[in-house]
Formats: sequence, C-alpha cells, structure tokens
Amino acid sequence: MTKRLIILLLAGGLIPALAQKGQGKMGGAGLGPTPPPVAAKSVKAAPGASSPTTGASNMSASQRLANNPSLSTRLQPLLPAGATIATASAGFRNQGQFIAALHVSRNLSIPFSQLQAKLTGSKPESLGRAIHDLRPALGKRAVRQDVRVAERQAERDIDTTRLASQLSANPTLAARAQALLPAGTSLKTAASGFASERQFLLAEHVAHDLKVPFTQLKAKITGTDPVSLKSAVRALRPDLGSSTVKADLKMARQETTIDLQSAGEPVQRASR
Repeated sequence: MTKRLIILLLAGGLIPALAQKGQGKMGGAGLGPTPPPVAAKSVKAAPGASSPTTGASNMSASQRLANNPSLSTRLQPLLPAGATIATASAGFRNQGQFIAALHVSRNLSIPFSQLQAKLTGSKPESLGRAIHDLRPALGKRAVRQDVRVAERQAERDIDTTRLASQLSANPTLAARAQALLPAGTSLKTAASGFASERQFLLAEHVAHDLKVPFTQLKAKITGTDPVSLKSAVRALRPDLGSSTVKADLKMARQETTIDLQSAGEPVQRASR
C-alpha cells in the first residue's frame, strides 16, 4: 500500500470505522469502555399471589387452628372461661407461640389476657420477657425453664393431633397399633405426645416385648425431660444386660418396620 493511499484512508475515516467494528466482536479489555449492562426489568407479582416460600407458612395462628379442629378441641380446656380459639389466638405470630402462652398461663396461674397483651401489643415482647414482667419474683433461670416446659407442651399438642390424624387415616396401621395396647386403652390417648408414627409403634413393641408398662415407658420418652428409648428401657429394666437391651431394640425396630410397610406407610430410619 502506497503512502498516498494510506493518507487517503485515514482522511476518509475508514480505518477507525474498521477498528470500531472489530471491537464490537472481540470485546476484550483495553479496547475502550465496556457498555453498561442492560438492567433487568422488575416483575411485580400479581395482587394476592404468593411466592413459593409463602402460603401456609404465613398463615396466622387463628387460620391454622381453624383448619385443625382436632388441635382446637385439644386446646379448648386451656382457654379462659368464655373465650374462643379465634379470639384468644388473635394477634399471635404463630400457633406455637399461642399454645405455649396458653400453657404458661395455666402453669404459672397468669391471666391469659395479660400474657396476650404483652405478646401481641403495639410493642410485642418475647414469652420470657412477658413472664418476667408479670411474675417479677421469678429468677431468669426459672423463667427460662418455664418457657422450655411450655414450648415442649405446645410441641406435644401439635404432634399429638397430627399423629392422631395420621393414624385415623390409615385403618390398617391403627389396628396394628391398637392391638399392642393394654385392653381399654384409647389409641388417641396412647399416641399423645409422640413425635411420629414410628416412635409410637416402636415404644409399643418395646413395652409389649419386654413386659414394661406402656405408660411408664411413654412418660420417660415424651415427658418434660425426655430420654432415649434405650435409656428408658435401662431405667425400667435394670435387670437386663446391654447386649439384651440392644437385641430387644433391634427386634422392636424390625417389628415396627413391618407394621409400617404392611400399612403402606413410608419407612424412615429409627432414632436410637
């Protein structure tokens, strides 16, 4: 290319245009500023629509209890005279907090209306703070213990009604569980306090196989200070050696698995 031709190309702007065109394809560093990214358009959810993380988890205590008549019935005796589940649960963050407050009211003889005001007012307090305010004579350690007890009672209430519903919905499993109980024992009452079908059936088999009173075994496993099934058996049958206890628990787990499989229920690994 002659010197004259180069001068003409520069003057006509052809080389800068080609350079700019090449930059668009390569986009490498040092070839000029990178164009700013295009901002993504925000999408607004339709009115009333809920995201995957909302929905049932955002239901109020009143809504959840309205959909759970078994739990509402169980809680009715804990309510103040003349109160309803709907009015008593109004304003609580969730049903667990509400149920724990009911138990604190009963356990410590605190008027429920006072607790409700502390927990659901314009400046809501924690359950521990509310107890401290209403029972200032109690020390911090006692308050923490009272909260733990009430929360465990609330968990048992929720688990009990859930387990009772599961058992009643599966006649085969209910029949197997009933057959392991002492005569005259209500299945619903016996299942109260257990966290799962498997835990309940496992305790039934252990009590049946080792001739341990079911009520005593249940008290150890589901009480305010629950222990493992192995610890409960050792406490109630100190005459049994470690190897015997281990073998008996293994047999009970196998029997429980057979019960669940026969009833078409999912089989999960048992806790020790």
